[in-house]
Amino acid sequence: MDAAMMEALEGVARRVQFDDGTPLRLKGVFASDILLITEGDVDCILSEGNDIRLQVGPGDIVGEIGFLTGKGANATLRAVGPVSALSIDGAALGRLQQESPAEAAQVLRHLAGLMRHRTEENVDLLSDVDTEDAGTFEILRCSTLDQQRTAQKVRYDVYCLEFGRTSPYADTEEGTIIDDLDKSGTSFLALHEGQPIGTVRVNLGRDSDFGPMIEIYGVNDTAFAVQDASIITKYAIREAYRGGSAYIRLFAAIAGFVHSSGVKAIFIDCVPKLARFYATMGFERTAPDFVHYENGLSVPMVLDLDAYAARMSFEERIRRNRWR
Repeated sequence: MDAAMMEALEGVARRVQFDDGTPLRLKGVFASDILLITEGDVDCILSEGNDIRLQVGPGDIVGEIGFLTGKGANATLRAVGPVSALSIDGAALGRLQQESPAEAAQVLRHLAGLMRHRTEENVDLLSDVDTEDAGTFEILRCSTLDQQRTAQKVRYDVYCLEFGRTSPYADTEEGTIIDDLDKSGTSFLALHEGQPIGTVRVNLGRDSDFGPMIEIYGVNDTAFAVQDASIITKYAIREAYRGGSAYIRLFAAIAGFVHSSGVKAIFIDCVPKLARFYATMGFERTAPDFVHYENGLSVPMVLDLDAYAARMSFEERIRRNRWR
């Protein structure tokens, strides 16, 4: 990346710092930005056994594959000593295109070439490594308009066709459900054998206007500030996949994504019969029941993400030790 591109990115990106040993990315976790390393070195761990690894440093970009494809990180990245970086998200790239279109075009071409090279490099490095068969199930963060439209169609299919419910945001001709929270939210898609089977959308308090939802979900009556909170504002899974791993995997994708973004809590509403299930995951009720315009009678609940992440890490350590 040349000096002109670096200077252009410094004008639109957010500077972030990482202490020695701190993860910049965790393998499989979704992120909403690319990182351009400006100071320090980063260890890129590609394999579970830590035996396939690379090191990158100032001037290198990391996280571009997941950002551009909507997939989770394909490596765990850890700071080797103090690290400074530029966080480049979709808003930063949009601003760059408006303010410096020539530099923006260069940056986008650079990212495309880098992604192609890195993908081929990773395939070569991991060619001799035995990996667990992931099957035909995949989670994507919607990073393109086509992916977003697919998510909006899944919502319509589930809410309006399968459940037989109505929505003020449904477009019956297009077969979609679209509302204003799509502009500030992040949607995920669950695919089985390449076909969309579910979707979820999460909105972060620092990016969204929650309006009356703050009162409905009882946000101000909890220990979490709006800026540290997120709300799952859409959850739709096709009937054949409800109660299976699709739900759990989608939730894990959201939890990892928002927690890695510095968010402390996830708020959600569920039908009363599912409240006990959410409670087993660590959710707690936050306010009285209310009527949701698509789901009907709903229970507002919240999950402390720090506590959830600590519990999941502990359970993962137990699982790994058990099978050694």
